[in-house]
Amino acid sequence: MNKLSQVFSFLNASFRLLWLGLHFLYGLNLLLIYRFRWGNQWFYTQQGARSIQKWFRQGSRILGLNIQMSGTVNSGSAMLVSNHISWLDIVAIAASTPVTFVSKLDLKSWPLIGVLAKSSGTVFIKRGSLFSMQQTISNLIDVLSSGRKTIFFPEGTTTTGVGVKKFNSGLFETANRVGAPVQPIAISYFRNGEPDRNVAPYVDDDHFLVHLWTLLFRGKLQLELDFLDEIQPEKHNRRELANLCQSRISEVIETSAMIHTDYPLAMDEASYVLMPE
Repeated sequence: MNKLSQVFSFLNASFRLLWLGLHFLYGLNLLLIYRFRWGNQWFYTQQGARSIQKWFRQGSRILGLNIQMSGTVNSGSAMLVSNHISWLDIVAIAASTPVTFVSKLDLKSWPLIGVLAKSSGTVFIKRGSLFSMQQTISNLIDVLSSGRKTIFFPEGTTTTGVGVKKFNSGLFETANRVGAPVQPIAISYFRNGEPDRNVAPYVDDDHFLVHLWTLLFRGKLQLELDFLDEIQPEKHNRRELANLCQSRISEVIETSAMIHTDYPLAMDEASYVLMPE
């Protein structure tokens, strides 16, 4: 990258960082307005759910995410599960469909982000706590019984996207109790037509602000969301559901990586695909 390109990338990243900050403040203002208008459960109203989705769509554009979706998103009550590569996964999924996230309890204490997560209906879970697991399952049962969707990342951590770690089966018990279908989602990142293992992954001891700046400086990413066929829980216990979801997601990720390696897709050929308003 020559000096002129570096200057342009720096100015572009700076502008988008400022834009993202304003967008975040806009979200906090919406939060206050909607809580006053529709109450503490505003995120479960149709207007609230659509507003959250729209806010994340706008945010994904600012971040330079080129989102491509395949498959059909369940239109009713369902438990979505996905591999986990980055905090960008959350942005992309929330931009694609109204959904209630399950997140580690640590996020609740993050400045500003924790406020947004807590106030938009996120269900928090404390790792390693059996009591917290049962409480989370109870909360998710309420969400699913109301006809809404939930999502969690069964790996329990992020990866570089090369493979999929073993899925923890605990929260799959929720689907068995409610009888809600389980829909796996395969997430893959690409840059310049090839699988991205450097920019998108948020792993190990990565610092959020450093990761964000790198993303904005390096430019656009292509993100693929593959919504796979639903799995009905009646014929499977929670461990079987976890293993089945893991194997299906792994197969799609491996196939997608091979296709992009053999037939790379230029960024200007890719389209930004979003769900209709």
